Amino acid sequence: MQRTRSRRMRTAGTAAAFALAVATGCSGGGGGTAAGDGNLRISVWTASEAHLALLNDIGESFKASHPEVRSITFESLDPVDYTTALSTQLASGNPPDLGWILETNAADFIEADTLVDMAPAMRAEKGYEADDLEPALLTQWKRGDKVYAYPFSSSPFAVFYNADALNKAEAGDPATLAADGKWTWDALADAAKKVTDSKSARYGLLVHDFDYKNWDRLYPVMNAYGATPWTDEDACGFTSPMMTEAVDLFRRMAFDDRSTPAPGQQADFFSGESAMFIAQVSKAGPLADVKWKWDAAPLPTGPGGGDQVIGQAGLGVFAQGKNLDLAKKFYLHATNKENSAKLGQFFPPPRTSLLNAETLDKSNPLLSKDQLQKVIVDSLKSGKVRPGHAQYAKINERTRAALDAAWKPDADTAKVLASVCDSIKPLLGSGS
Repeated sequence: MQRTRSRRMRTAGTAAAFALAVATGCSGGGGGTAAGDGNLRISVWTASEAHLALLNDIGESFKASHPEVRSITFESLDPVDYTTALSTQLASGNPPDLGWILETNAADFIEADTLVDMAPAMRAEKGYEADDLEPALLTQWKRGDKVYAYPFSSSPFAVFYNADALNKAEAGDPATLAADGKWTWDALADAAKKVTDSKSARYGLLVHDFDYKNWDRLYPVMNAYGATPWTDEDACGFTSPMMTEAVDLFRRMAFDDRSTPAPGQQADFFSGESAMFIAQVSKAGPLADVKWKWDAAPLPTGPGGGDQVIGQAGLGVFAQGKNLDLAKKFYLHATNKENSAKLGQFFPPPRTSLLNAETLDKSNPLLSKDQLQKVIVDSLKSGKVRPGHAQYAKINERTRAALDAAWKPDADTAKVLASVCDSIKPLLGSGS
């Protein structure tokens, strides 16, 4: 119970921090000093030793050509509290020079004028090749011709799976089903139930970070059913019949089939407790150490089609940072073609010239060329980025609170989803 209360307080704190950031006058026109003190601080949500080693390597190469740099610190913030902590730093007058930003919160940071437009610098930098960036992957980060962050990680969601557990349950092979055009959400649910019934693993499916609080982790199933939380015209989408079908499918898996954890239950895919795992490609690193046979498949299709889903993180320069000039130079260095290729080991890049299996294979030792093609390259060509929204923190909290009633065995899904719309409609398109 304490964990639930703490999560609610943190989520509400995100909204409050954004409100304070706006009220205290963060401005995209600048505010930090040009020269600064030479100590660059960059906020990131990762604490992975491999990620940080790569980032520090990029940092060292920047220092080697910029003697004015005294230090570069990659500050790891708790991923659960990441946006809250970052927003609080901005609001309290202690901003980092640069930081990672999640795609769902991009509009909040941009509309609060916390980020510097980097488009002029990107176009002017010799050898940067700004035209190499995929336009569709920049959408969340642009306003007109202005570019407020570089989506260094454009990471598709995929289904990673324990082939041994699925084989033991006689549940079929997702990659084979996908190749045959039979990999649907109904097929996934059927396979997950076979796993649980046969006890070849404790659960058939886990969804990364979904604990019945992070509702947007279910966007892959919503999308496959043709459902969306809100439309481009800011109409609430939770009352659509397709959304009811998507949520009911997941509810059936949790409460009837018991093939995915119910509220309060937890499991770990990498230790073998689940046969399938939906996550972004950038979260698959621990598979290098598992002892069982594994593979990967694209997300299943559904009644709404087969569009894949992409999660993003962008690197932005904060207007209130102490080292504006240096931060802009580091941004250009870290996101140039050479370093984008290095980051591709963990974070699929948004550059057209790098989005092919042959190039990605040079920096990604975990996935085979075939896997890289099917779950990264093909997905990025046809996928859509998870939707964000201005005031996302407030919308997210209201949605989570209203959806709590759906996660009970006897819930009336349509009624619950109608209550979600009642709660968030005042925020959609309000601009305040």
